[in-house]
Amino acid sequence: MGTTSLGAGLFYLVPVWGLGFRPAPKLDARTGKDIAVIAFLHLVGHFGAVLSMSLGAVSFTHIVKAAEPVFSTVLSGLILGKWAAWQVNLCLVPVILGVMIASVKLTFDPFAVELGDFNVHAFAGAMVSNLAFALRSIYMKKMDDTPAKAAACKASNLTSDNIYAAYTIVAFFMAIPLAIFVDGQALSDKWNSIAVGNEFGVPTLSPAGMYRLTEVHLITGLFFYLYNEASSLALGNLDGVAHAVCNTVKRVIIMIAMSFFDKPLTPQKWAGAGIAIGGTLVYTLVKTSVEKAAKKKVL
Repeated sequence: MGTTSLGAGLFYLVPVWGLGFRPAPKLDARTGKDIAVIAFLHLVGHFGAVLSMSLGAVSFTHIVKAAEPVFSTVLSGLILGKWAAWQVNLCLVPVILGVMIASVKLTFDPFAVELGDFNVHAFAGAMVSNLAFALRSIYMKKMDDTPAKAAACKASNLTSDNIYAAYTIVAFFMAIPLAIFVDGQALSDKWNSIAVGNEFGVPTLSPAGMYRLTEVHLITGLFFYLYNEASSLALGNLDGVAHAVCNTVKRVIIMIAMSFFDKPLTPQKWAGAGIAIGGTLVYTLVKTSVEKAAKKKVL
């Protein structure tokens, strides 16, 4: 599922580039190496999120994914040497607290924390995704962090949407050997009666069901690609505050939808999700404000 969702973007990119609606990127040795590193991190992050949502509630994955700014802040400081201001770091506290509240079951008579309600595998997948995507963002910033690199990217048609397209395609080809290794034998031997996720109680699929499942994977993969490209374009055309608000609204909509169509959230999980997502919004707003104030001082 993770591999097909990465490859589905080709159904959009081939006509867009082939018909000249957008110039295709041109990769040299340096940019090709950078794209390969980013693609690998994208692959790990994407697979982590897909596995998390497969092993637990989709809403739970999005709650844990709200903690991604924590990883970005720490890793930016360790790798780039750019530590955020104390006001920004302080805003990470509600994010961490919200994820903790939503992830475990609390009882108050007497007060106790029950880890039996804690989905370790789904949590681990989402946290691996957070780590990989935070590293991906850092390495993407390093692609044009100097005037020379920025000029090289512009000359190679490596705009924000083309960079996303390039590393998604490379990630897709990286994923193919892994998909063949994990699922290839099952697909080859049991194409007409493959049991998908049978250990989780999902019934064996008929041939028609298998083709339908493949169709749904491609459709969702195309939506996944278009969503991420739209997000890249929005970030390039909106300021940080507007983009943060839109991103927060997106998570709220997902949480509401999943509470109806997936596993319903308990009041405690709703509270934790609200704290974590709200904390993410406040973090982004404060960070943008601090960065603007720093730029004014420099000018």
